[in-house]
Amino acid sequence: MRIGLFGGTFNPIHVGHLALAENVTDSFALDRMIFVPSKVPPHKTEGVIAPELRLRMVQLVAAGLGERFIVSDFEIHEEGVSFTLKTLRHFRREYPEDAIFFACGTDIFASIGSWYEYRALFDYVNFIVVSRSTMSFEDLLKTIPQTLLDRVVDADEYKDEKSGKIILYRMPEVDISSTEIRSILEESYRRANLPEGVYEYIAENRLYRGKE
Repeated sequence: MRIGLFGGTFNPIHVGHLALAENVTDSFALDRMIFVPSKVPPHKTEGVIAPELRLRMVQLVAAGLGERFIVSDFEIHEEGVSFTLKTLRHFRREYPEDAIFFACGTDIFASIGSWYEYRALFDYVNFIVVSRSTMSFEDLLKTIPQTLLDRVVDADEYKDEKSGKIILYRMPEVDISSTEIRSILEESYRRANLPEGVYEYIAENRLYRGKE
């Protein structure tokens, strides 16, 4: 099988996350796409709501996407900071014979050199790095550790390796971020950029209300 992992804070999950998950799943013929909400992200802390609330919003979204899309609470129930290495080891144990792909944007992957034991990550998965307007592929390749460059391939050059590759994938940009959703309180803006179930959950639970 081909297994996709999509980790993140999802604070909150929005239509940009959905676009990436569905596009990557279809383009790479993934059998499963697993959302993995983080409990205590190593690089983001300010404005992050309780992990149980973020998990519930991701579950609401995945329930409407079809059977290939599932949610893992592995990081939510782990102790301490949500280091990617620990998560990848877990899923490699779950899927020892399958190709595993960790999907993220160029803006996220650009910081790979600061991730905990980043060199070891490639023993467990391939990375699908999706184009973002804030970080071009050209700039990305200048930013990441130069020792990783021999792992880089374009999407059409990928040859079914189980792990070890950095796959550059271009997809249409969805210009939205969780930060903007938290900071812009207009209901029309949020309704346009959030899945319906997430919008209703946020409204019902009075989340991201700013300074009230």
